[in-house]
Amino acid sequence: LNGSSLENDAFSDKSEQENAEESDNETQEHSGKTIGSGRAQSETLEGPVPRGTTYVEQVHEEFGELGQASQVETVSEENKSLMWVLLRQLRPGMDLSRVVLPTFVLEPRSFLDKLSDYYFHADLLSRAALEGDAYRRIKLVLQWYLSGFYKKPKGIKKPYNPILGETFRCCWFHPQTNSHTFYIAEQVSHHPPVSAFHVSNRRDGFCISGSITAKSRFYGNSLSALLDGKATLTFLNRAEDYTLTMPYAHCKGILYGAMTMELGGRVTIECEKTNFQAELEFKLKPFFGGSTSINQISGKITSGEEVL
Repeated sequence: LNGSSLENDAFSDKSEQENAEESDNETQEHSGKTIGSGRAQSETLEGPVPRGTTYVEQVHEEFGELGQASQVETVSEENKSLMWVLLRQLRPGMDLSRVVLPTFVLEPRSFLDKLSDYYFHADLLSRAALEGDAYRRIKLVLQWYLSGFYKKPKGIKKPYNPILGETFRCCWFHPQTNSHTFYIAEQVSHHPPVSAFHVSNRRDGFCISGSITAKSRFYGNSLSALLDGKATLTFLNRAEDYTLTMPYAHCKGILYGAMTMELGGRVTIECEKTNFQAELEFKLKPFFGGSTSINQISGKITSGEEVL
């Protein structure tokens, strides 16, 4: 996702051209993901006037290695002793949302930022929006959905819990279509923790809205992070909605063994208008499974009762 130039206002109903004409020419050259900064103000005779926020280029993002290495982390002996102190306070099945975690298990960014990783390859939806055949269209949607799990942080880290009212926004430039995909998220509830988000690329004809309730459960030597909620992908020129659910993340090796993280659970992608549905199963590695049983996914696409 490379390119340059960016408009100030991401989510007004004005066109990109109109937004560019109304900006103050403080546009920065950039590429890839850019993050929204705080709101600036200009002084006039009538007092402070709000101006559209600008975006700041994120120069460097640290990615995990490809393959199994991105799912494994070795915990130092010093950090293990800290984990033991923490684990003495926990009980199997306990919700971890109110537990204070040591910093070495935390990723230095908010959960609202973390959610944007799923849209790192949103340009794939630009192709899906142009596809005339409904069956090929849901396959392209499925391709985009799976691409959302490609970007991983280095090691196994938990993002920070957002505070109530916290917002995060960013955008990506797609040189293939000369368009931007905008993302904005807000923490709308603290207990339970609910994150709402909206993704928009009006030029290419798609948007996504949804909300996620983050839950976690402790099971002794493992814990699961559950993303309870749904997102709705809409192709604007077709008035076509796709309802999406999310898998859960399962971390093992907290007390002994190497710490590993996998995705598990069943998810669905369904479109009521076209009557197509995709079902995916993210499979956890069996206890006696080898390296070939890591990150296994199975699935099918159906139309009514027919498996395609």
